[in-house]
Amino acid sequence: MMSTQTLEKHQTDISFDSDQQMDMTSLEIQQVSETSTQDLVMPQISGLEALKEGTFTVDLEKTISDMLLVIKNMEAQLENVLSINASLEKEVNVSKDMILQLKNEKSQLQSTIQQLESQMPSKREMQIQIDHISEEKNQAIRHNRDLQMDNQQMKKDIQKLNDAVNTFEEEKIDARMEIDYLEVQIKSQQITERKYHEKINALRGEKIALTDKLKSLQDELKQAYSDQFKAYQDVKQNRQKQEEGHNG
Repeated sequence: MMSTQTLEKHQTDISFDSDQQMDMTSLEIQQVSETSTQDLVMPQISGLEALKEGTFTVDLEKTISDMLLVIKNMEAQLENVLSINASLEKEVNVSKDMILQLKNEKSQLQSTIQQLESQMPSKREMQIQIDHISEEKNQAIRHNRDLQMDNQQMKKDIQKLNDAVNTFEEEKIDARMEIDYLEVQIKSQQITERKYHEKINALRGEKIALTDKLKSLQDELKQAYSDQFKAYQDVKQNRQKQEEGHNG
């Protein structure tokens, strides 16, 4: 027959191990929950508001580079969030397994008590055993309540993480739309610039042609003036000769 002291020691050991395991599980869940909500950083994209307002003083290439960097950071943080989410789900499963284990231990303890009830030598010792069992049950209830509160907190944290993931996805879509818009603007400016260069080259060619034509006209004009002056000199000399002939 098992003695009362041995039964009390057996119950105390089970209660201590269960309490210790539940305390460790609660502490680990709390640490993961606190860590998961401290590492979230929402990225900011500079220059987008200026572009949306129609102000084109932003360095387009730098803005695109900043956007690509932000997208890369958002994707890294998204992977981090998903990893934290998976870790939290794993901790929830661990807590459920712990609760199931405690229930099994409780069931085994109740079965042991039922087997030992017939061996109890006195009503006083039976009352002591009942008091121990009641205290252990109360502790299990308190720990179970704490685990439920931690589970609710983890659900809230998971919801926050899901909201953050959705926000990151929306920011990623907006950033890609802005990049597409900027690429269209850059291509349009490049086409316009190319047209301006072609126009400038055409005007330069026209300028050269006009300059050559002007020079040719100036040469022709000089030649015409020279021919007229020579003709004038010839006419003048002929008149002088005619006048000298009349006078002679």
